[in-house]
Amino acid sequence: MQDFEPIERGESVPITARFAPLAAPAAPEAKPAAVRPKRKSKPLPDAVAATLPAAPKPLPAEPAAPPASPAETPPAADDAQARAEPAAPETPASGAAAQPPIVFPESIDLEFDIARNSNEARLGRIVHHFERDGARYMIQSVTSAAGISALFAAGRYVQESRGTLTPQGLQPEQFMVRRGRAERTESAAFDWAGSRAMLSANGAVKEWALQTGAQDQLSYLHQLSFLIADPSLPAVSVTNGRRFYNAKLEILGREVVATGLGPVNAVWVRSQQEGESRIDFWLAPDFGNLPVKVRIRDRRGEEVEQVLTGMKVK
Repeated sequence: MQDFEPIERGESVPITARFAPLAAPAAPEAKPAAVRPKRKSKPLPDAVAATLPAAPKPLPAEPAAPPASPAETPPAADDAQARAEPAAPETPASGAAAQPPIVFPESIDLEFDIARNSNEARLGRIVHHFERDGARYMIQSVTSAAGISALFAAGRYVQESRGTLTPQGLQPEQFMVRRGRAERTESAAFDWAGSRAMLSANGAVKEWALQTGAQDQLSYLHQLSFLIADPSLPAVSVTNGRRFYNAKLEILGREVVATGLGPVNAVWVRSQQEGESRIDFWLAPDFGNLPVKVRIRDRRGEEVEQVLTGMKVK
């Protein structure tokens, strides 16, 4: 993802990659209930559908308890109260880890072309990689110049995020940026127990108060599916490795987006940063809410677009 502070021209190209989690499997119910038929969605292109993970198998149903004898049947008033009160959640067995409500595949690879707009030549290319090992995740985004831009921009723009998947979404622990010819490095270390983050840039280390739900620029892309599911669309604190800024979300509607995989139905979500910087995301529900287009506007008013050209999921 592009920085929201100016990057020296000739050293790197501002860019971004966007990702969101896949739909969660339905939880098993204690009693059979009427199931609402699922809304039919537009079939995916064959090249994409072949890479998407199969739906997780449902957990085996527990055997039904034997019917109670008449002597064990509670009074009618007690039975009515039991039906009115929600059942308490089951406590996981000792040593069992809580599972996140959204199931992430083991790996996702996305490729984006970067241009000023759809009518101009390509400026660069982004390769975005997500991988999961149990509840641990690693995300890497590599941006390189392409075409005539490669004559003026040297080096790559590399971002990497590592952390844990939780029931509330992604919880980053380490974030790093390398950019420019000299491979300048910025980083953020998240200390959730101490509610603080240590940012290192240009040889200086700065401590920031760590807000609940804070993200880095890469984990934020995946966290979008959790955030837009909240009707209040809460603001979130995001770091670029040099500082934290607040981002406020707004859902602007639905659009059909032209991509390298063909036309895709998408939800248009705007992330307004502090000042004039903003990012617009087009998230595709048929593609597990992965981003198919991203438009970045920096504080100088300059814009670039990223459009999905390739995808592989396993």
